[in-house]
Amino acid sequence: MAQTILSVDDEPHMLKLLERIITEKTPFKITTTSNSLEVPELLKQNTYDVILADLKMPGLDGMDILRMVREQERFEEVIIITAFGSLETAIESLSLGVFDYITKPFKKEQIIFTIKRAMRWQEMKRKSSQADKMFAIEPYSKAQEVFEREYVRRLSERCEGNKEAMADRSGLASDRIASLESDTETDAN
Repeated sequence: MAQTILSVDDEPHMLKLLERIITEKTPFKITTTSNSLEVPELLKQNTYDVILADLKMPGLDGMDILRMVREQERFEEVIIITAFGSLETAIESLSLGVFDYITKPFKKEQIIFTIKRAMRWQEMKRKSSQADKMFAIEPYSKAQEVFEREYVRRLSERCEGNKEAMADRSGLASDRIASLESDTETDAN
């Protein structure tokens, strides 16, 4: 599943620039809005990986969006982008848990690097949460089944679905791999 970005800026040309950079240079999907008052509804309907928010906007500004995300204990990481950077706002945003604080004008390499770093962080958080859930399963026999299915799913990704390589690398019999893969497919449906 593609990782997603919500970009919020009251300047349409900035939204178009960010959309073009992200679309051309990354595999991520982006949703944009120039009306920050739409953000609460967008967040009710969707979960994003990253929110890019301009610091100064009418309605909700970037700090308001950051506060809302943190108060609701949402999954998204927030990156503040601003032409009006100051030490005070940088410190305040850091104290609220901003992922990064970028001042305009920025280089496209900088924004791409920051977004990719945030996406890697999100992927690590997902994997950690998934592992925590596996360790919370009881009894042990049920946890072991879940672990084996997840192990085979990740092994399949690493081996690009090559069953022979999967068997060689894991030490599992081919029929056991096939059984666990069919269990994983059944769970997904």
